[in-house]
Amino acid sequence: MTVLTPVLRRLCVTDLVRTFLICAAIALASVSARAQARDLAAQLRAGEPVGGFPNWAERVVLEWINRARVDPQAELANCGAACPDRTCYTPIAPLLWSEALNHSARFHSDELAKQGYFAHDSRCRVVQNINSLYPVACDGAASCACVGGSPSCSAGGCTTWTARVALFGGAPSGEIIAGTGDPNYAFYLWLYELSNAQLCGIAADNIHRWLILTSTGGVGIGVTTAATGDFGAGGVPYKIPSGAHYPQQAASVDLWANWYDAAGPRGANAVVDGRCVSMSLKRGTAQNGAWSARANGVGSGCHRYYFSFVDASGVEITWPATGSLGIGCADWDSARQQASCGLPQPSRHRAARH
Repeated sequence: MTVLTPVLRRLCVTDLVRTFLICAAIALASVSARAQARDLAAQLRAGEPVGGFPNWAERVVLEWINRARVDPQAELANCGAACPDRTCYTPIAPLLWSEALNHSARFHSDELAKQGYFAHDSRCRVVQNINSLYPVACDGAASCACVGGSPSCSAGGCTTWTARVALFGGAPSGEIIAGTGDPNYAFYLWLYELSNAQLCGIAADNIHRWLILTSTGGVGIGVTTAATGDFGAGGVPYKIPSGAHYPQQAASVDLWANWYDAAGPRGANAVVDGRCVSMSLKRGTAQNGAWSARANGVGSGCHRYYFSFVDASGVEITWPATGSLGIGCADWDSARQQASCGLPQPSRHRAARH
């Protein structure tokens, strides 16, 4: 389905093999000053959650997106004939986390689940104060999210996806959705969508891949029992734009983090339970690359970690900026078991200084 208007171009595709309907939309929108200010405040605490945003699954999808962007050819190597346009994509800067887009995306995943439908636009006229209600006072159900408390568009028409993102302070440029809450599966549904596109450029059957690998600016991923990705303006540059572990807990988990700077890092480590685990460059270049390490013996109990890189000038950059992420326990905690990792006496700066 393709609809063209002065502000909206929507393309949807049904993936019969995977039995998931996955849709994407792209819009033209102006930059919201309010969203920029909000994202700046959030990025002063880079990697730390804001009111529970992001969660573990959302961190994973963001990291997978940025990992793919540093070396699209490596990421698309397993896509085969389903991706005839794979040679069109080249390395690109990472997308930056936006709290506004994260908030909007997770709300949409919840309204899809709670209201039992699958589309970009809302099923009703969403209440104007949804940003302050969700998720504490409203879980996405029609009784609290919809004007009149029911899934009806009689009260002023249904809220479009662009208008819904704007209610959360976001300035949207595109959206992708998938009917699964598994972050790895959702990401590869989008990236490996079956396409017949022979030429480079956006098409009805490659729009998910195109948004992931060519968008610029910010992104917010919302994962509950469904997955939504909202692309748009927002986010503030940080040398470690994303990081996560996968799977959520197992005897061994892979730790991934991206680095983006004019020069490669002098050191790259994951600090797991106060122990340094050296990371190596797996994708891309030293300046724009995805680094990885494996944490073993973490199949039970709580294990806390953070990423510690040292930039070319000897400054330690950590992700999250303070505190630690969790394997088998709370996604983030203010506590951190520090380790020097044999680094050359780095100074510690918060996100606002980079």
